[in-house]
Amino acid sequence: MRKPWLSGVLGICLSAPLVAQTFSQQSTYFALMRNAEAGLPPVATSTILGDLQSGVALGIRYGYVPSGTSFSSFNNFALTAVVPTGTASTVSVTGGISSQSRDGSDAWLIDVGGDMRLTDLPFSQGRSAPHLRVGLNGDLGYSKPRESALFAGSVGLPLSIFRPSRPKTEMQIVPFVTPAFSFGNFDPDDNTGLPHESGAHFLIGGGLGFYNRSSSIAVNLGFQYVAVTNGQVQVGAVLTLGGR
Repeated sequence: MRKPWLSGVLGICLSAPLVAQTFSQQSTYFALMRNAEAGLPPVATSTILGDLQSGVALGIRYGYVPSGTSFSSFNNFALTAVVPTGTASTVSVTGGISSQSRDGSDAWLIDVGGDMRLTDLPFSQGRSAPHLRVGLNGDLGYSKPRESALFAGSVGLPLSIFRPSRPKTEMQIVPFVTPAFSFGNFDPDDNTGLPHESGAHFLIGGGLGFYNRSSSIAVNLGFQYVAVTNGQVQVGAVLTLGGR
């Protein structure tokens, strides 16, 4: 028997003219937005910032997803431990919770990921000339609301603009974008009467990173957008402690 909350969240009348999304799009979008891949702002890691990381950093992340045509809003909270694995690469582990404002249940989420530098391209000559950094990143996540299991993953090419060889006490502002190929998997419990769905979507994120090499505190603002019909832009912030 289909439960009332799940019917309200995912019960889609495909014959209604105002609903443009298919059930497959709805369910895979739901999986991405309740996982770190699209439900949380990207972390401006030391790889993205073009900075050196000397120890473990802790990111406190918050992401807000506005209500859309089929879902109420989400408030997602998580902690991410970022560990340097080289001069320009990191691995991360995330744990948190996704809370739906109505017609749904809270869900815990976990995620593992990593990134690495591919190349740096200077815009001009000179030690302090801005550089375009091209990287490679990936994430794999799992979320568990009531009566369903949600899997998500992404592989992307983050791009950032940073200035090397700056004074240690100078505030740094680093813009970045994180285009990625993502997938979502919706696996309902047998008693819901809903089908299992999987799908792939283009994911674009980005933001601004603010930090000072002399401080152990950094902040970045960010967003994520899943390219589906009637998809909503997730916005949020990350407070990073340590790592320097």
